[in-house]
Parts: sequence; C-alpha cells; structure tokens
Amino acid sequence: MMQSGGPNYAVELGRFDGRVSTRNSVNLPHGNFNLDQLTGYFGSLGLSPTDMVALSGGHTIGAASCSFFGYRLGGDPTMDPNFAAMLRGSCGSSGFAFLDAATPLRFDNAFYQNLRAGRGLLGSDQTLYSDPRSRGLVDRYAANQGAFFNDFVAAMTKLGRVGVKSPATGGEIRRDCRFPN
Repeated sequence: MMQSGGPNYAVELGRFDGRVSTRNSVNLPHGNFNLDQLTGYFGSLGLSPTDMVALSGGHTIGAASCSFFGYRLGGDPTMDPNFAAMLRGSCGSSGFAFLDAATPLRFDNAFYQNLRAGRGLLGSDQTLYSDPRSRGLVDRYAANQGAFFNDFVAAMTKLGRVGVKSPATGGEIRRDCRFPN
C-alpha cells in the first residue's frame, strides 16, 4: 500500500489460516447495502462504525464492473448527474469504472472527497455520506488524510484478527500466504 501513497504499518504475523479457500467462502458486503446493513455486517465481525467508514476508504484504489453499480445510473438522486453520464460512457466502452475516479492509483483521502461531491461509485459507499449518521466521519476523513490513515491502520489491524483459526479448527500458519502448506 505504501507504494501507492498509503500508510506504512506492521502487519501482525503468525495468524492461523484455513487450508482451503473457495469463491463460495468469500463473504463481503454488497455494493447496494444501506447504512443499517453495512453497520450490521461490520458489527457481526466485531468492527465499529468508525472501522467500517475507515475500511471503506480502501475503495480509493480498485475498480468495479458496471454490474455492481449500473442500477445507480438511471437517476439515483445521491449521484452527481455529470458523474453518472461519464459512467454510462465507461460502461459502454470498458465495462468497468474506478472506485475513485479522481486518483485511482493513489491511496489517499480523495475517496471521501468524491462522496461529498456525489461521486461514490457503489451505493454502499455513497450511503456513507448520504446518511447523516456517518457523514461526520466522511467529512473528517475528506478534510484530514492523517486521521483517515490512522483509523484505517487501526481498523485493518482489527480486521486481520477476525476469524482466526487454530490447529484444532483446521488452521495452519502458512509459509507462503498465497498457498496452503
């Protein structure tokens, strides 16, 4: 992450992971979740609303297929109409769009600035600003990249502790994190 401008932090080592990973075992929040659904999802992992908003800032890098956000292009009142028009062009030509159109290759706080301008690609991202319960954190991170980085590191560390296995539950410490031993 540091190569793209993000914070540098020590990743905890020695985590027991499962021996099998499948597509069906991946459980992520949907791109159309509202704030209550997001809060419930992240809460079920033991993460706070602050963790949730900070982790969502990871969308400052990456892209999404039009199938994840196309439903918003037909007049979503929380989306900037000029942004929607640009996205309709992207969907016609490339079939995807960057999650952060302003600085897609930099890990920075532009993601939050985009939300304030109605330029959140996923509905679940834009709801962080549209819903007054989380808007204050979006405003804080949009104005203070250091605050975002600090909270992101703390939330990533907590996320890394979710669902840790043990030898008794079929876990292992991998020699290479990409492959089971």
